[in-house]
Amino acid sequence: MPAKTFILCPGASKSGTTWIRTYLGDAPGADMGPLGEMQVWDAATVPEKAHFLMPEPPAYRRAEFALHRRFGLKPRGKVLRWHLQQDTNRYVPYFAGLLDRPGTWLTGDVTPGYAALSVETLRRIDVGFAARDITVKIVFTLRDPIERAWSLLKMYRRKSKLADDLSDREAFLHFFAPGGTGTTDPDYHVTLARLDAVFPRDRQFVTLYEHLFTPRTISALSDYVGIPARPEAGGAPVNAAGDRSALPDGLAAEVFPSFARDYETVLARLPEAAALWPHAHML
Repeated sequence: MPAKTFILCPGASKSGTTWIRTYLGDAPGADMGPLGEMQVWDAATVPEKAHFLMPEPPAYRRAEFALHRRFGLKPRGKVLRWHLQQDTNRYVPYFAGLLDRPGTWLTGDVTPGYAALSVETLRRIDVGFAARDITVKIVFTLRDPIERAWSLLKMYRRKSKLADDLSDREAFLHFFAPGGTGTTDPDYHVTLARLDAVFPRDRQFVTLYEHLFTPRTISALSDYVGIPARPEAGGAPVNAAGDRSALPDGLAAEVFPSFARDYETVLARLPEAAALWPHAHML
């Protein structure tokens, strides 16, 4: 059986993380836990993410959770999240327990909010697992920053998080124009620098969302994790070359200065982004 491995995927949000978790979870020997996103470290350590903190469950749910733990049964996900948020020292033992089960060697946490974790928190996670002979590997997927921001805005609109009298263009400029309010997610260059401060490059799989679902990238991801490749899981290859954005004319140019450093940082590390990211030509 392969060496025990914990995959930490800090996003990026709107960049294929749901697919990544599903793909890894379907691999032989994997148990990714009961939640799509654990939301433990971001809620507990990043003030801007404190809204992810779970309220205390009712007494009967807590009692049920205690029984599930006692008898090794699968817990309710939201109660588990609350339990881990209450004391982050429980986090590593929980996942180590999954890896102690017969035939299980792979687990992980795919939470886009972890892009905001500090170097200290990332190091604490790595050291905690290393003390149990569990290797932490990073998977981080990056989408064209402006396209990702537009996708995020559309999600806000679907979830009624934007004022009805505010057009998409106005809302986008409010968040992302130079001097705008931004979001609680840090820029790519910030997250990448923090990851580099803790994890050597051979324990980082950093790739582009725009070719995540291609057979070549799926095979590379599988080799990195140590699981059998299933290229068919990606469906048709994604071809994002060229500027086929749904953004209103001129909007990308107005917000580009807010994202310029991310384009510069990622193109230096992944030059293929120049062809795959619709707005990279503005650099």
